[in-house]
Amino acid sequence: MRKSQIPVATLSNDSASTKRQLSFVTPKDLDRAWGLGLFYLKTPDDLDFEFARQFGRELIATGSPYRQLPQYGELEGFIALDNNQQIKLALRRERWGQHYPADIATFGRQLDAIGIAIIREVFRQSGIPEALWDRASGGYASGGGDAFLNFVHYDTRTPDWGLRPHTDYGFVTILDASAPGLQIEVGGDFEDVPVLPSHLIINFGEALNFITAHSNRAVNAVTHRVVSQQSTDPVRHSIVYFANPNLDGMLWQFDDAGKEQGSSKVQDLFAHLENSLTETR
Repeated sequence: MRKSQIPVATLSNDSASTKRQLSFVTPKDLDRAWGLGLFYLKTPDDLDFEFARQFGRELIATGSPYRQLPQYGELEGFIALDNNQQIKLALRRERWGQHYPADIATFGRQLDAIGIAIIREVFRQSGIPEALWDRASGGYASGGGDAFLNFVHYDTRTPDWGLRPHTDYGFVTILDASAPGLQIEVGGDFEDVPVLPSHLIINFGEALNFITAHSNRAVNAVTHRVVSQQSTDPVRHSIVYFANPNLDGMLWQFDDAGKEQGSSKVQDLFAHLENSLTETR
């Protein structure tokens, strides 16, 4: 996929999360981003990724103390997945202050502000009344909800998939990738998403697709994968931020008149997607 085919967005310089505006060059670019479920976002000037990238690179050392981090269920801790090449440190927002260094926790909160700005623009475009944004997002649109900050390394000693085809179950994913490998499904075929310097990759997930399905402008939950990384490839590290609904909450569908059109337990949607991600293909 050529870089020019993936829309590029920017955020206004106002760092207040409720005022920062997401914008595209043309309405057609916004339409394509919503249809693809993915776009590039110019990295905001106040976001310094380099120290966060260095933190992520240091995690793969065999002596890293983060390898001893306690597991919190299946989703949090230092995790090596059995069915793909991923090794990752994954923590929910409520544990950032406990386990991450202070500057990394602050970095996560900066990503929170970006996620909030994006989801508020999605709701604005959808026509869902603003009074319902907080409820629709489980509080995420005003700084609540759930969020994960993950540091991921692809271990080329494992001859398996980088990451199998899947959709994310949450609202918005913010990705900083150091090397190629990400692909998205377009018209039944998988196409490369090139690394664009000084830009993040944003994709929409199932929860946001579900909420906006009966609105004026629904977003697509993009199917994506990471191809198997070879030992001759550049070492692939990534930083991934997931904006999610609360895992024990509900998802509600609204139309542009603010009427409820359906609902689902978040855990039901998560269970379906988790099976799709971990099954052997």
